[in-house]
Amino acid sequence: MSDATDFEKQAKDAVAASIAGDPAAGAALTVPVICQQISHAARISKDPKPAVIAVCRGAMNAVLLGGQSVPDVAVALMEALPNISLMMRTGPEDLMSWVMEGVADITPMAGAEARDALRVRIAEKFMGASTIFDDLCDAASRKSRG
Repeated sequence: MSDATDFEKQAKDAVAASIAGDPAAGAALTVPVICQQISHAARISKDPKPAVIAVCRGAMNAVLLGGQSVPDVAVALMEALPNISLMMRTGPEDLMSWVMEGVADITPMAGAEARDALRVRIAEKFMGASTIFDDLCDAASRKSRG
């Protein structure tokens, strides 16, 4: 099993446990768990990019399967990134694009409605990021089709 697979599973399990512990807490409880997972994975991996993408893919998969709002959690996570990047050897722009890639990877499973809601929320909060997110979603759709 690769590091990325391990990070994805660990993040999925950690977020699923936090949702199971308090399903009503939503992003307020989930985002700190995801931030811890991102920080841990980035610290111990040789290359932080695939680790961060894997963590976000696993975490957002758990959010989706746990019935939480994917747009709420994704946007709250992206708003927390400047604080995380201070503790990492990565700039906030790189970190945001890696997180968006991990989030985009679950959009084929989440469906068009969730993807559209994410795009709107990202466009409202992060100028110019919705175009990048669209490209990442298109790539994720191509990957999911094989």
